[in-house]
Amino acid sequence: MGTTRLLKRAKPLLLVLLFGLYSNISRAELLDTASVDNFMQQLAPMLDVHEIDVLPNLNHRQFARNRDFKPRLGRFPDLPNDTFPDSDEIQEWEQAFSAEKIGALVILKDIKHSSQFWQNWLMTYTPDRVIITFALAELEQAEIIAALVEDHGHTVALFADTEATEEAGKYYTTAAQRLALDSQSARKLDTAVTELEYLGEQVRRNSESIFSDRRSDRRLARQEPAVFMKESLGDQYSESTVREIIVPGGVALGESAYLGAEVRAMQFNSGKLRFLGDTGRIWQLPAIDSSTLKALFDFSERSRRIQSDAIVDIDAEGRVKISNALRDTDIGFRIMHADTLPFQYVGNLNVTKSVIIDTGVDWFATEEDVLRYVTNYEVRFLSADNMRLAQTRVALEFEYDSKADNSTHRDNWGRDVTRLRDSLDYASLGRDLQDIAKAAAWIALFRKVHDDQIPFLAGRYQFMKLDKTGRGTPKRY
Repeated sequence: MGTTRLLKRAKPLLLVLLFGLYSNISRAELLDTASVDNFMQQLAPMLDVHEIDVLPNLNHRQFARNRDFKPRLGRFPDLPNDTFPDSDEIQEWEQAFSAEKIGALVILKDIKHSSQFWQNWLMTYTPDRVIITFALAELEQAEIIAALVEDHGHTVALFADTEATEEAGKYYTTAAQRLALDSQSARKLDTAVTELEYLGEQVRRNSESIFSDRRSDRRLARQEPAVFMKESLGDQYSESTVREIIVPGGVALGESAYLGAEVRAMQFNSGKLRFLGDTGRIWQLPAIDSSTLKALFDFSERSRRIQSDAIVDIDAEGRVKISNALRDTDIGFRIMHADTLPFQYVGNLNVTKSVIIDTGVDWFATEEDVLRYVTNYEVRFLSADNMRLAQTRVALEFEYDSKADNSTHRDNWGRDVTRLRDSLDYASLGRDLQDIAKAAAWIALFRKVHDDQIPFLAGRYQFMKLDKTGRGTPKRY
């Protein structure tokens, strides 16, 4: 199963009941599930004999910034279970691994000496898939941990050879728990590996995060369109209460899909995504180029982290702001272009902005075992009232059917709806906005996968490696 170290058996050690030095840490600051707590508690007394501490929260305020400490194994509050690395994190991790800066200890809990390690890893949908990143200078300590873990009935693989970069990277990409071995050597490494960058950082006061605002993740939100949720625009029955100055126009997609099929897992193979059902049934998804698929997946992940539905906004001077997840991609360019079109069809309203939003996405099964979708979306025209609150003057409702590959105009609403021209070409406008409707469907599906915690392990590494680069995003349009 690749390049691993042969490990010497460690002598059996007596267990103790508590963490010892760290017993004064509150229960809330320990690990987030009982099974993981038991695993770390099991290791603590054994590793203490080998001068390795176990600290469930490496960012704990009492210990994070200590300068003189023994190597210590632990996890991070900002990397809870099933927090998978993005493409940039994987690249940084693999670069550090291939540069012989770090190694990896992979643990599959409760699987004893399996010859089908990778297959069992992919089929384990619990948090029992663990990876420990360590500075290569601590290889000896990693070998000790590996031997002790193996002695207690878990399967391990220790990666420390640059020839195993890709294999180790696959485990890193799909691990449910991302731990680290904190040491002086690890803190001194010149690398942007997430697990090493978090070392030495302490959680903020009255917080479970090292960041000032984890929900908005301000570092990610930089250079994005104005951060907002499309619900703040109100609807046909409730008007917006968000000041116009922070309500962008453009495109904002934020639905989570309805999924009319029982799904056990998602897979990526040969450039295509598919769903697996509980009875072995395989649901095929509509054909879409892989670069677009990756760009929309990245937007779904980023928008959830920064709590924003905004994709693109073009101001009155033509300056373009677009989500970094879609910058310099073909689908990003097509969405940006579509954003410029509504005023070409509706030009007689006294409004200052248009915004295109999704209002519902339904994915449903067909007899051919192919999933199809219907996207409902609106084109809204906004202006400010005398209190400078954004108001929807007119909204045009459309529905896109993926099977028919056609958009249908459904209805209009708003106080100025009577000012719309009778000759308005709804069919052409709907057709021009179909790229947005298609993008909305895939973004909503990826949000559903996240919301329902549908496992995505098989092929995830290859998927995260996809190149989404396409047509460059201009600064002005």
